[in-house]
Amino acid sequence: SPETSVKVSLVNFLITPEGLLDQLLGIVVAKERPDLEEEKSALVLQGAENKKSLAEIEDKILNVLSAADNILEDESGVAVL
Repeated sequence: SPETSVKVSLVNFLITPEGLLDQLLGIVVAKERPDLEEEKSALVLQGAENKKSLAEIEDKILNVLSAADNILEDESGVAVL
């Protein structure tokens, strides 16, 4: 549909030169060394999972710290920390 092509065009114009270089490098590496491209993809996914896990842990710590009157007496709070 015309709306989709307009949105896609806007996205393409918003790409930075560094992002375009990364995409082109990814294409070249995928052709010449598919094993490295697979490893890179796995590392990117692992990094995203680690960021999500870190955010969840930070939220747990903040909840424990804000809910506890005395953190040293709260066994579950100490376990989280």
